[in-house]
Amino acid sequence: MVLLPVASQLEASCLINQLVQEQTREPSRNPFLRKKRCALSEPSLVQTVQQIPGVGKVKAPLLLQKFPTIQQLSNASVQELEEVVGPAVAQQIHSFFAGPH
Repeated sequence: MVLLPVASQLEASCLINQLVQEQTREPSRNPFLRKKRCALSEPSLVQTVQQIPGVGKVKAPLLLQKFPTIQQLSNASVQELEEVVGPAVAQQIHSFFAGPH
């Protein structure tokens, strides 16, 4: 338990008000707090995307930043994929999902 010395009831009420505001403040309002980077999905999802032909440890996280789910990745057009991985790998990924199941 922390004791905070105050000189008067007015100072105590101001201190309590300040503590309440500090605890309920939205983090986004503080310009000094760094924004969190997008956390990558589960490691198992990254490993799954790495199994797609042409995708490795470098391209898998890039793809998951733009297409956070396998469904979004599988529904992406070749043009959308090209923006992330280039034309050759984009075609490989598109063929992988469009192939016979």
